Amino acid sequence: MRSRRSVVLATVIAAAALAVLAAACGGGGSTTYTNKDYKFSVTYDSSLLTESTSTSAAGAAGGKSVFDVGFVDPKGTKIGGKYRDGMIVSIYKLTQTVTDSMLPLVKTELEGILPQLKAALGGNATLGSLTDVNVNGAKGFASDATFTWSGTAFKAKVYFLIKGNLEYQATAQAAESRWSDLQPVFKTMMDSFKVTQ
Repeated sequence: MRSRRSVVLATVIAAAALAVLAAACGGGGSTTYTNKDYKFSVTYDSSLLTESTSTSAAGAAGGKSVFDVGFVDPKGTKIGGKYRDGMIVSIYKLTQTVTDSMLPLVKTELEGILPQLKAALGGNATLGSLTDVNVNGAKGFASDATFTWSGTAFKAKVYFLIKGNLEYQATAQAAESRWSDLQPVFKTMMDSFKVTQ
């Protein structure tokens, strides 16, 4: 019998404590980021957010991503010289192609990893139950989170979207004091998120 870990060996919840180095904002307006290698796109407001592939994460559980891109608010929360309010999309290669019928197994595996992330994020972290989501045909799960980092309270929402043999993990986070302002921006980005494979 195949072990649970063989389905989504590379799954990780790494971006709940997003850290991105970013330059100043670009021109502004609606900008679509497209990645041809991993076949996805997301639209963001470049007058509010800056795109960067110089990302890191604290509070990880599971495997290592093969690609990351961040979209951060350069006027937002900064801790340790890095921006913390924004969204990061991380790509993970799975050990096999996942079909819709396998999603309950993936959910079980993710539920097994969530406690590791909670522990990594500290004693006051909370993680909500996984809910089923379908983002423009990419099916998967989402979880809400809260945690404190360097004395600042944060809120986050993590999406685990599966398409074929790839997991698209999108993590939106902001300092709790800024969440209500940025959450609609994150929702618009997720509404635009598309996997083209």
